Amino acid sequence: MGKGWLDFRSGAQRERDYREFYERVFPGGISHRRRVRARLLEMMQKKGDITYMLLYYTALKDLLIRRPGLSFEEGLKQVCSEVRVMKLDAGAKEVLRKVLEEDLAGQLNS
Repeated sequence: MGKGWLDFRSGAQRERDYREFYERVFPGGISHRRRVRARLLEMMQKKGDITYMLLYYTALKDLLIRRPGLSFEEGLKQVCSEVRVMKLDAGAKEVLRKVLEEDLAGQLNS
């Protein structure tokens, strides 16, 4: 598996990996993703770019699903060290926590 532009996987393998990732993070498909996005937007204090919040959310959720022993704080620290498109303040972190809890409880995937 490659990272960034140095990716030696075939097109079919990249597609398969993306499909597995998407099903892992959004098992309810596109409607599930839309509900998560809408909930993030609804809860954000500052109306910034929701795209970046969704990026952090999907990276964090994927990490926590793949490594269930990881705490929210540990996962967020790892994601923030790898994804640096915006600085998450305390309010943004709390929004991520609440939406993630709702999603994992099944409230956003119905």
